Amino acid sequence: MKKWILTLVVIILFGIAGIGIKINSDFDKVSKAFHSEHSLKESSFILISESTSPNLKYRYYEYQFDNGGFGHSRVFWSVVDNNEDKEQDLIKGLIPDGYKIKGWTNNDKLIIEKWEPYYKIEKTELKSGTEINGVIITLTE
Repeated sequence: MKKWILTLVVIILFGIAGIGIKINSDFDKVSKAFHSEHSLKESSFILISESTSPNLKYRYYEYQFDNGGFGHSRVFWSVVDNNEDKEQDLIKGLIPDGYKIKGWTNNDKLIIEKWEPYYKIEKTELKSGTEINGVIITLTE
């Protein structure tokens, strides 16, 4: 009788351990979804808009990520070199929180506007003439 109880306890403990491992694995997937790589090849990448500078040297992207059952991420803006490399690392030209891209000027400057996001941000102060990833910005109110 004691052997049966011991065997049953061991089976239950292995079952609980298996369930714990499965739950941990699922949390890892959710965590990865929330911390997606800023790349055009990211599987959860959703392009909202893109635009090339008038001199065709730079391109900006407005994008977000699909977080599965949790919906979409916040919107990001990034400006990068306009080349054929579709493995672009968008993190290099990521626009700081509290600012969003509005477009280009005729002389290849990036028009950026201040905005108040719904989430807590680290304050970064940008000024007209600041350079982000090789592009000079013009700040509008």
